[in-house]
Amino acid sequence: MKKSFLLLLMLTAYIYAFSQDTGGGIKAQIEAELERRDALNEKITETEIEDRIFSAPAVIHFYGTGGEDAVYYTWYIYRKSDTDNAIARYTDENIYYTFEQSGEYVVVLEVADKDENVDQAQYSFTITESFLDVPNYFSPGDSPGSNDEFRVAYKSIVKFRMAIVNRWGVKMYESTDPAKGWDGRHKGKYVNTGVYFYVIEAQGSDGVKYRKRGDINILRSR
Repeated sequence: MKKSFLLLLMLTAYIYAFSQDTGGGIKAQIEAELERRDALNEKITETEIEDRIFSAPAVIHFYGTGGEDAVYYTWYIYRKSDTDNAIARYTDENIYYTFEQSGEYVVVLEVADKDENVDQAQYSFTITESFLDVPNYFSPGDSPGSNDEFRVAYKSIVKFRMAIVNRWGVKMYESTDPAKGWDGRHKGKYVNTGVYFYVIEAQGSDGVKYRKRGDINILRSR
């Protein structure tokens, strides 16, 4: 899957848990970067991303700074509903983590100097619940760039398998990536117009299991 990177909210990337003066030598700061997928059928908007609402699986890179006297870096990842029990802990300056379950999260960076002065920063965000919808027709080779691939519409799908067969049960296409679609070809050639059948099994970030079966109509004007 093609990936690109989007730097999230530079103006809000630096968040301080408290602002007491520790002598000026340490100050915890977090910068977060979301790994973006090249998936037009993933129904997450730029506004949601700006509001720190992400679709799973969300790979987020966290970069920490602690000031000139910072010696120790400790990261804690919490569910917002349980900030007493971290789901992960790291002692690197920079980390990344893949979030596959829906809910609200808090990432805490704690920095300390050699005299055990401590400062903290937090980064909060949400992983959405899942969504999966399947179209019932498309027009491969008929109008390039407009409904010319069979793709599901989805959000926060963490497991996925799809197979498409013809009326005789011959497999035309299969995929384990919800971002990818069928272009209507089989062995390099466009298939005939008519009815084909799909079977989809998937699981969402919220634990919802999808089992969908149905027909696809391939239409062409010529």
